[in-house]
Amino acid sequence: EFGTALNTPIFLKVWAKVREDGDFMRHEWTVKVDPDAVFVPDRLRKIVAYHRESQRGVYFNNCKYGMHGPLEVFSRNAVVSWTSYSQQCVQHFWKVCEGPCKWGEDMFIDQCLWKVLMVDRHFDVNLLREDHCDPPAGWKSCQDAAAVAFHPFKDAAMYEDCANIANNVDLLDGSA
Repeated sequence: EFGTALNTPIFLKVWAKVREDGDFMRHEWTVKVDPDAVFVPDRLRKIVAYHRESQRGVYFNNCKYGMHGPLEVFSRNAVVSWTSYSQQCVQHFWKVCEGPCKWGEDMFIDQCLWKVLMVDRHFDVNLLREDHCDPPAGWKSCQDAAAVAFHPFKDAAMYEDCANIANNVDLLDGSA
């Protein structure tokens, strides 16, 4: 339907392992980052500091078109809600889509958390820079000191260049 990987069953298994392992319970936030996304954790820490946990949890929408998979950010309670009730969403959307929805895991988890499990959905425009979210001009230069993640960088040399620039831009512009 959207030309994305139909990877939801794989991610459901991964999240079941996250729940089984339980390490997420020792942290306020859990972050899933694609391997081809350049991620600057210190910038995310500044953003999540302003968002308080709720009973059902909090997660971030990172794009005006809905949550995109390169960077997914969930509070502890959001992970509990998701891992405890994801099968409820599988059943719900099986009925809605008359079979498996032809969505990637990012759209599935976004729709599940937001519309079925009623987890608090927060938006921050600075979480992700990628072509599919109408980024500002020049985003691939990785010089945006507010951006938490840049995606995609599939070539190793381009990834490394972006990571070096993104992690040092604060030093270059004097805002550190």
